[in-house]
Amino acid sequence: MSAARRIGFTIPSLFLLSGAIVLLFLLLLAGAYDRTPLNEIFLLQADTDNIPNAPSGICHWTLYNYCDSRNGKNYNCRPNNAAYPFLPQRNFRTETNIPRDFIRSPGRYFYLSRFLYAFYVIDLFFALLALFAALLATCFRLAGYLAAAASAFGLLCMSFSAAIMTGCYVLGQRAFRDDGRFARVGVKAFAFTWTCVALFFLSALMLTLGLLKKSRNTDKTRPSRTRYSGLASRMRGSRNSPVDKRYTEKVHADGFSCGHRNEQSSYERMGGSGTKLGNGGVSGDASSQRRLRGEYQPNAPPTVVK
Repeated sequence: MSAARRIGFTIPSLFLLSGAIVLLFLLLLAGAYDRTPLNEIFLLQADTDNIPNAPSGICHWTLYNYCDSRNGKNYNCRPNNAAYPFLPQRNFRTETNIPRDFIRSPGRYFYLSRFLYAFYVIDLFFALLALFAALLATCFRLAGYLAAAASAFGLLCMSFSAAIMTGCYVLGQRAFRDDGRFARVGVKAFAFTWTCVALFFLSALMLTLGLLKKSRNTDKTRPSRTRYSGLASRMRGSRNSPVDKRYTEKVHADGFSCGHRNEQSSYERMGGSGTKLGNGGVSGDASSQRRLRGEYQPNAPPTVVK
């Protein structure tokens, strides 16, 4: 029963982890290739008009570079650079017309955006580890513990990634808007990231539930105590209780002992024939007398009556 329970919870977690892995690959590859649907995923779009060396119009930021915008998609992306920092004055190599918040707090955006890429890679590692361990958990219980632990650590790292992404790019959106420019976070990137958090949570929960042993309810198997069972226990106790001495003396005084009853029954079995003896025996033929006295020999020759 425990194996079936573990498998029943593990199989849905495999689909959840597979979905998280697909979304993480889309997030990590967005901006690196100009193909659908990768060119539809970006972290922030903002108006960079009148900023030197910046795209005229709308600019998209990804994990690898910044790109022009065409029909709401990434276009003409710059060379790939892993863990690309989200810092406009560094990206465009100028501080002219850059929103003030980026100038005042450059380290905040620089480190948050670079850490985001690293945590996405860590999330993908734990997701793959949990997936392979969950596959083995369908056969081995020990692998289930590894899958649950990997999924729990993945949930922790994925939550941190979502917090970093939200903090970094929401602040960047506010900085552009405070400067009077259009800005909006990438809807798909945010949706994929927070969906991964939910998938990690559900997979960790299901893997943990599959490892829990079902408690046995002993109350269902224990017989209920009724008035009949109580009466039976009292009767059993009365058999083992010592006999009252006064009751025994009364029985012997009335002459109802076992010896008197056996003597009478022996006499009656003889059908009244013979003479009743004083010591509890009955006179009759020789074999009857020997049987009653305990002197009968099975191998002795029979008595011939002439």
